Amino acid sequence: MAALLASAAVTLVLSFPSAVRSGRDAPAVSAEGSQNHAPEPGHGTFAGKESVSPVSAKSSPSVDPIAEQGHLLDSLRERLTRSNVVPGEALLTFRNKAALDRFTQQASLMGLKSLGTIPQLNAARVGFGTVEELSAGISVMGADSIGVEGNLRLSIPQTPPQPDPNNQDGTKGFGQDLMGAINAAGDRTHWGDGVTVAVVDTGILPHPTFAEGQITHLDLLGDGQAFNSHGTSVASLIGGQDPQAPGVAPGAQILDVRVANAEGYTLGSTLAQGIIAATDRGAQVINVSLGGYGDSAVLEQAISYASAHGSVVVAAAGNEAYTQLAIPAAYQGVISVGSVDANNRQAYFSNSGLGLQLSAPGVGVITAWDTNMLAACRT
Repeated sequence: MAALLASAAVTLVLSFPSAVRSGRDAPAVSAEGSQNHAPEPGHGTFAGKESVSPVSAKSSPSVDPIAEQGHLLDSLRERLTRSNVVPGEALLTFRNKAALDRFTQQASLMGLKSLGTIPQLNAARVGFGTVEELSAGISVMGADSIGVEGNLRLSIPQTPPQPDPNNQDGTKGFGQDLMGAINAAGDRTHWGDGVTVAVVDTGILPHPTFAEGQITHLDLLGDGQAFNSHGTSVASLIGGQDPQAPGVAPGAQILDVRVANAEGYTLGSTLAQGIIAATDRGAQVINVSLGGYGDSAVLEQAISYASAHGSVVVAAAGNEAYTQLAIPAAYQGVISVGSVDANNRQAYFSNSGLGLQLSAPGVGVITAWDTNMLAACRT
């Protein structure tokens, strides 16, 4: 099962009595991998932080415009062909909505394929044949085109690394003692009343731990695939009502925003859309228990959009035992959450690093799984 760290951190916003801090100090920052590719910690920066816009400014007399154009193409090619981005796709951002609209109307004439837009961010997802065609196409937009980046592959945490046989710290599971361990024992019937928590994940399956009418569903994929049970597990930790799969805040309403497929994979553009959709539907808390490595200006802007509209984003630090955080946990404005075991030690698989704000139970926690099952998660 995958990391459920972030869901436990929602308890802060739901007036949960206490949060456990990780027992180890940590350094660094960044985020997770690619479908069928090993994560690449620290690999790559996004367009907005990498200096060039997709369209070069007018050259000064001392600059060779041909060499400058070659440098721009090399920069674009390096950014758009990394192993953790979707081949032949780019995310473009524009100065305003009028520019975005103009681009989508003209994309096919530029030899580009419009794959969708995120109007709230003035962003477009675009398919292209070659980097030269992309550069030529967006150059038509002039100064209205202000950013280009690859579309990152992201996922729910995959199988965590094996514990070090010489260091067994961080491996003791919580089992069914979770609520007592975090001082949440007793009647929590009304914990979460009046709060809507969005679970931006793999979708939530019907399960007896949820009350009738507690879950509202929004499927951004609509692919007809079976749902991966990760989202169900996360949601049960938040709002589960069955004593066998209890949640911290059973009174909360849960907005199920499905962004990841049956294998647990999603894209940066889809996650950004999910965060925005959750914000626009009034979620006070947005839980993201998935992520990746690299950088995305579009995803970071989605986080800023949520914060500006009063939503709190909580995200898992990652399960690769790296000394850096996955995105979106690494971004400013996100409550980043690592994991501890039942001995209050950093979980053997948990990421740490600069920007980690708190840690929560994440080893051997009993949660809902599938449509009528429970699972002990060592994520």
